[in-house]
Amino acid sequence: MKNNNHRASTNIVATSLLFASTNLWATAIKISGELMLDHDTFDAGYIEDGVDASALSELRRAQLSFKTTWIDDWKAKLKIDFAGDDVEVKDAYLQYSGFDWANVTLGQHKEPFSLEKLSSSSDAIMIERSLSTTALAPGRSIGVSVNGSTDALNWQLGYFQEEDEPDTHAITGRVTWLPYRQGNEFVHLGLAFSERDLNGGDFRVNEKLEVHGADSLFEGEQLLGNKASLQGLEFLWQQSGFTTMAEWQQATVTDINNAEYNYQGGYVQLSYQFSGNNRAYKQGKLGAVTTPGWEIISRYSQLALVEESREAHIYSLGLNYIVNKNLKFMADYIKARQIETGNELDFSDAISLRVQYSF
Repeated sequence: MKNNNHRASTNIVATSLLFASTNLWATAIKISGELMLDHDTFDAGYIEDGVDASALSELRRAQLSFKTTWIDDWKAKLKIDFAGDDVEVKDAYLQYSGFDWANVTLGQHKEPFSLEKLSSSSDAIMIERSLSTTALAPGRSIGVSVNGSTDALNWQLGYFQEEDEPDTHAITGRVTWLPYRQGNEFVHLGLAFSERDLNGGDFRVNEKLEVHGADSLFEGEQLLGNKASLQGLEFLWQQSGFTTMAEWQQATVTDINNAEYNYQGGYVQLSYQFSGNNRAYKQGKLGAVTTPGWEIISRYSQLALVEESREAHIYSLGLNYIVNKNLKFMADYIKARQIETGNELDFSDAISLRVQYSF
């Protein structure tokens, strides 16, 4: 359950701090932005008590980002999203890079968990992130983190407080390793964890089946959580235009009565760029396509709510056309099914389209 007053005050404080510091010290401000227009068409199986197929067009994202380089190793970033009913601050943080061994980041930023979650939405291979990542991986939170890297190793560790749950505290960390790399051809292995104090707050898996315009149909029990323990494994292999990604994530949530609930899932995704070139990669994160052209994708994802005896399985095919670094077209076909207490529901079909412009 969201605490809007806490969220608003946090955003105001973070934004005020960033702008005050920027006005005093900034020597240059880089402004960028992105627009995403989405259209979803989906069967009645994606709608609560649905009878007929439905469709929805929406302005999914309208974001502006401001980056500034300070004097003496200080940087700052502010990202604002105007697409929803309210203006939402996404990133608002300061970063110090003056230490030889690590950078320090303070403010609202992404917790270091999940290769897919840490990749920017503007660089996404498919329109929606996988079900397991959306349900289990933490996102942006207020906190402080440190990160460092060598040629083959990247690590990050932080202490966070969830933006929408002010009584929740977490320690989250991630390590990635490149056992093989030659330019943008490499093998990436990653391990992440998050230990979270929920302090009696609400916890519930309540997700859409990778179609943003549809209803949230994959639902678990609503818990009053005490503790949550999350683990994630990552694999990424990129070579000659092929990108293979896979993650496995699991969470154990203990409620206030010490009952345990287990959640586990993951995905396997394969994409190919007809140009034969690879995506950018830096410090354990997968970046943008570097060459215009066509890209095809396939993905299988699944998530199980063990104690609630519910599963979801989703099969997707995608086609992207990258015109240039500013303009991209995306189309995904999604086929989803649910299994509840051993009873398998019918497959449901959906098509998602996106036009994306970045500057």
